[in-house]
Amino acid sequence: MKLKLAIKVLLLAFMTVLSFQAKAWVSNSPKDQLYTFKFHLKGETYEYNQAANTYEEAFTKAAKACYSHYKDGRHLTEDDGLDIIDVCANPRST
Repeated sequence: MKLKLAIKVLLLAFMTVLSFQAKAWVSNSPKDQLYTFKFHLKGETYEYNQAANTYEEAFTKAAKACYSHYKDGRHLTEDDGLDIIDVCANPRST
């Protein structure tokens, strides 16, 4: 009987230690940073600011915004579309 009680107490203590340790492993997500992208096409400059956790996340949003800005709802020729894609894939970041 005492052995069962001792095992239960040890098991409970072990689980308590693990739960505290698990809480210590949880990290806070990185804070958003402001990224600025500048796109240049045929003498026009489009600047886009995006707050994001990572550069990649900000870049993805900036590239989509760039394409929408330069496409402006019109039907593009293949050359114009490729020019816009090239510009939006290669921004200047500050």
